Amino acid sequence: MSSDQDYMAFLNKANNDADEAHAKSSKTAYTQLKTLDAGQTAPQGIAKMCKEAVYTSDADEPFEPVSLKFTGAGGLPDEEEFAKLIEHWEVAKAEISILDPLDWDSNGQYRQVLEAVRDASKGNDVRVYRVVRDTTRVEYWVITKAGERIVGAKALAVES
Repeated sequence: MSSDQDYMAFLNKANNDADEAHAKSSKTAYTQLKTLDAGQTAPQGIAKMCKEAVYTSDADEPFEPVSLKFTGAGGLPDEEEFAKLIEHWEVAKAEISILDPLDWDSNGQYRQVLEAVRDASKGNDVRVYRVVRDTTRVEYWVITKAGERIVGAKALAVES
């Protein structure tokens, strides 16, 4: 009898630990990063591309349009400026890296994404920002500067 009670206590503890871990990870897992400023829309070419393009990873996810006000001098934002623009929940600790578009799309699979973003800025520089969300999920933001805003597209990738 005592071994049955011990076993039940073990199972209850294991279930409680799993529930607590899931609750903690859910807090940041579903925090939406900012993609559009109030009243802003992405350029028409990007919006159209986002309806068709899908990022292929362990889970296929659609691209979402991005249009954020950015008046920074000298081109595109650095990692910290980008974390502030997208309203990352921990700007100082955000895991953001900047990738070369050709390295990110070495197989040419996302050529239409890169072209739509480049066309929106009439040929300006395009960067890919890799934003880590948690241990298996990252977001890829394909961004360029158009006037006093950054525009582009982002997609969630599940990398196990």
